[in-house]
Amino acid sequence: MKPIVTDLIAEQARVDVLVSSFTDEDWDRPAAHTEWTFKDELLHITAFDYAAIQMMEGNAENVQVFADPFFQHNEIHQVLRFRHLPGAEVLDRWRRIRSRMDVMMLDKNPKDRVPWAPGLPMAARSLASARLMELWAHSVDLTDALGLEPEVRDRISATLFLSWQARPNAYRINGFELPDTPLFLEITLPSGAMWTKGDPEAANRISGTAKDWALVAVRRRNWMDTDLQVEGDEARRYATVVQAFAGEAAACPPAIHPR
Repeated sequence: MKPIVTDLIAEQARVDVLVSSFTDEDWDRPAAHTEWTFKDELLHITAFDYAAIQMMEGNAENVQVFADPFFQHNEIHQVLRFRHLPGAEVLDRWRRIRSRMDVMMLDKNPKDRVPWAPGLPMAARSLASARLMELWAHSVDLTDALGLEPEVRDRISATLFLSWQARPNAYRINGFELPDTPLFLEITLPSGAMWTKGDPEAANRISGTAKDWALVAVRRRNWMDTDLQVEGDEARRYATVVQAFAGEAAACPPAIHPR
């Protein structure tokens, strides 16, 4: 577990630096891609880090049973229970909760099963990858609102992995059958290293930077508005429905530059 948890801790530290100087006015600013405020974003991350602790301790049969009543989610999934707290206190709570979660994850075997979605337990390593992916995705909501470029390191490979691993579910929640059509994903990490999945001989292929593909996979960009090369009808469909996170199908951002 050490490599993925180390990456998670590094991403937590990066986001901590981003938000640590926020004023009360900043915390109440609207985030991008959502109806939430900056504080709502961090409350959500904190809530599900805490939910991960509860799931690892075996305190609920799945995350839905625990999270909705405990955090008092409303119809747009804001965490109402702690929304009255000032942003600085929310940040302090996140620091304490994430540290506890990280330590617990380090004590897990990567293949240990942890309850998560109903009927779909997750390997401990996948849970750590999911927490890293979700943290990065929500940090994009903040950086986009601030007019900053999303920051990407090679640890974004956790999000790339989930984009591929979750492909069957992404098709299912969008009403598609997963076809046998060969597909190749060829992604360049920030270091210049290549990250690939699928059949290198496939006619349907997606290539480009890790930043572009990760932004598409967390539904913050339409692939048509990136520099991704998407070849073949099946590759286009995959790029349209890809979703690295669980839950219902999330809307794809409308393309500004259709192609």
